[in-house]
Amino acid sequence: MDIDRFLHERSQRWDRLATLLDKAEQAPERDLGPDGMRELLRLYRLTSSDLNEARSLTADPEILERLNALAGRGYRFIYRRRRGGGVPRRVGAFIAREVPEAFQRHGTAVLAAVGALLLGAFFGAAAVLVRPQTAEDFIPEQFFTQSPRERVEEIEKNEERIANVEDAAMFSSELYTHNIQVSFLAFSLGALTLAGGLWILFYNGIILGAVAASYFLDGVTVFFLAWVGPHGALELPAIALAGAAGLAAGRALLLPGQLSRGASVRQVFPRVWRMMVGTMLILVVAGLIEGSFSQFSAKTVPYPLKISVAVILHAGLILWLFLPRRRTDEEAG
Repeated sequence: MDIDRFLHERSQRWDRLATLLDKAEQAPERDLGPDGMRELLRLYRLTSSDLNEARSLTADPEILERLNALAGRGYRFIYRRRRGGGVPRRVGAFIAREVPEAFQRHGTAVLAAVGALLLGAFFGAAAVLVRPQTAEDFIPEQFFTQSPRERVEEIEKNEERIANVEDAAMFSSELYTHNIQVSFLAFSLGALTLAGGLWILFYNGIILGAVAASYFLDGVTVFFLAWVGPHGALELPAIALAGAAGLAAGRALLLPGQLSRGASVRQVFPRVWRMMVGTMLILVVAGLIEGSFSQFSAKTVPYPLKISVAVILHAGLILWLFLPRRRTDEEAG
């Protein structure tokens, strides 16, 4: 059998399995009914067999990747979710495995999003280092009311800005709103235009680089790292990760390849929404840190300690999302 005939004969059942899995993953198992569960199990076994056959027919990574992803989803649903364990176990599996797997499956989108942010930061920093007056053009006016050194002196001289839990909670809630808006903007522009998502990440990188260079030129780099580091170690990657989810969705919508647009979107949707849920969890933690720990000056928390915490948080985030997990033979196809 040649590959074209193979795709023509088997694609319909792959689409049907993806549809059943979409329904099963978004609703209780019982919504499928006994017949639906039997059909899902049958199609999963057939698709696993198709994957092995496809490997002997073609080396096309797109075909093999699609079948491998579909067989993996079927395996996870049939052999893990049906084991039960209650809500805590399912939530734990979602956070510990499903969210990281989604980001790892879209590693190219993650690299593109992070690259756009870092490229913007490099551009913004270089422009300010070459011509310091450029900072006034890049940094929003509301953040350019005083020099970095003047701001540092004021913060270190005055009382701590966060005096109690209520202050921290109120400040954190304001930060959630802003960070979620930026993240959803990056996601939406990426999903609808691809280029727009990359641009908004590049633009935010320019602002970050310009601010960092301004603090460096004023000789208060340690303060900047200690002030921004603890929450920035999570917040900045989260914005890039939201942009990556948008790029993954945008590729499925705008560049579906051999699949129909609808089938392409249905295939990627379960991973994209896991990426966005993971991003929101990261932003919640970042907001809590920014509304409390990040606001302490050296009078309360030494700056080297705050920078160390930032390094640990960032390393933990990378390990959580991108440390390879052991996969069973059936998951691997």
